[in-house]
Amino acid sequence: MSSERVEELKITIPTLTWVIIITIVLTVMGNVFVCFLPFPFTCNMNAGDLIATPGVDLLGIPFTVTLIIGALMYIPSARKYLTTTSLMLLYIVALASSAFANQDSPWREAFEPILGRVGTPEDAIRYVPEFVSPPREAAEALIRGTGSITAIPWGQLLPAIIWRFFSFAFFAGVSVGLISIFRRQWIDVEKLAYPQVAIAYNAIIGVGEVRNPKWVGREAFILGFIIGLGLELIRACIAFFPWFPDIYS
Repeated sequence: MSSERVEELKITIPTLTWVIIITIVLTVMGNVFVCFLPFPFTCNMNAGDLIATPGVDLLGIPFTVTLIIGALMYIPSARKYLTTTSLMLLYIVALASSAFANQDSPWREAFEPILGRVGTPEDAIRYVPEFVSPPREAAEALIRGTGSITAIPWGQLLPAIIWRFFSFAFFAGVSVGLISIFRRQWIDVEKLAYPQVAIAYNAIIGVGEVRNPKWVGREAFILGFIIGLGLELIRACIAFFPWFPDIYS
């Protein structure tokens, strides 16, 4: 797989359909997982954001998908579909899903303007238009519940929903535009690999070759996996059991 070249990607209706389905499944499962985690696990033990620090985010769902891919590699009927192009698509979909399935973004920024008129002084919120922060009665309906989806004041909430959508879409468009400017020099000419992509690529290689005794990186991959698992178990035990750090003393 390491020597296989990525063919020109042609977006077809079946491909786009699978991308949408997998994105929805991963995003829903990721958010359900995060929402059911008790505090403080939602911040430091969620699968969406492995390093919960702005600017150095290491999104985790691609690595969860890597483990699934590793299991599928041992099924002959499924292995033939795991081409370099399909793995690239799976990584991109998992990366996008992970960005929408963690405790930090974008939901934290999304619900604060919608509920802003409930907890913000009137002399400050009066300068915020209602298409950014809906009226107070609409926010209170979301907080207290209505008992029926038809009772939700969609007419007051829809402008804010549309505004948030286009604000994220505009940010995505600017990001794609900027990376397109640097892509040729960095990727086509300099042949530089994006660090997080290199990590995911090596993880997929490791999962596929770990049972091969002739693979040069086999011992390092297994040792790294054990060390990483051990560190995560220590963090989990500290969060689960307040007395756990006492064993160090």
